[in-house]
Amino acid sequence: MAKFVWSMDPLVISRLGKDSSKSPLTSADLRALGIPARKIPRVQAELARLNAGNDVSVEALPELARQIARQLC
Repeated sequence: MAKFVWSMDPLVISRLGKDSSKSPLTSADLRALGIPARKIPRVQAELARLNAGNDVSVEALPELARQIARQLC
């Protein structure tokens, strides 16, 4: 039983039952900001997660996307 419990991803479990939201910026928008293509899916996922709370203003999204991309390897 312990092996089953510890083998689960807590992030996936915390998202169960929640609707996934869409990223407020398209991949074309992110490319225009200079974000590399390999980072775009992860940046979109993070922006969608942050946008679900509606706490982020539209004006701050481009800079936030750049900051997220800088943090990714």
